Amino acid sequence: MRGGVAPAPVPADVGIVAAMSMEVGYLVDQLRRVRKYHAASIPVIEGELGGKIVAIALGGMGRKSARLATSILLDGHRPSWVISAGFAGALSHSLNRYDVILPAEVIDLEGQRYSIDRPSSISGLGSEPRTLATVDRVIIDAAEKRRLHEETGADLVDMETSAVADICARRLVRFLSVRVVSDDARSDLPREVASLISKTGSYRIGAALRAIWNRPSSVKDFWSLQEQALEAADRLATFLVRCLSELPA
Repeated sequence: MRGGVAPAPVPADVGIVAAMSMEVGYLVDQLRRVRKYHAASIPVIEGELGGKIVAIALGGMGRKSARLATSILLDGHRPSWVISAGFAGALSHSLNRYDVILPAEVIDLEGQRYSIDRPSSISGLGSEPRTLATVDRVIIDAAEKRRLHEETGADLVDMETSAVADICARRLVRFLSVRVVSDDARSDLPREVASLISKTGSYRIGAALRAIWNRPSSVKDFWSLQEQALEAADRLATFLVRCLSELPA
């Protein structure tokens, strides 16, 4: 390719919307014939895996970012399926860290509800349909997780899926969500977490340094979170690879 210019995007079999590169890094590592694009500041990685063309948009955190990333995927790559993939916090005590969940429904705090496809061809769906709540900020402590569970009846929480579901419903595109539990309902996250992650999903070095200065013991917390995130990402990638091969055309 002259000048390193990537060819125009081709129609994708599957489009994946994720907030952070960490969530799908292991999956990206398995793609072949990788091509990279940028549209409206959204990185899109296209490649081949399991006989399918896959396009991954890294939208950043929150509904607005997820909505933009989904629109870019649909406009540029025209996928047959869209998957909202990434980490989620557990609200139900029946879920454990590293569980991989395909929710049957997503709700938002405005009361909108969206059904989510759960194709019978995908193994490991679990017998109990789960509900995912999408909110606009990181849920830090166990008490707040309990309140959100009681108010919504949801089993887990994220910051993007309802926006992806809304766009797909409007444009009649088949949609599912794959979420790995990164923190269980009983656990408090370090209070610095909300300030450490930018809206793009990247870690803010300045915030991390301030947190360490103010609370030196937070270094241990950050290392633990990093290890847990890498394990969660590995579990997510393993399931997504299987999911891609089992999705109906």
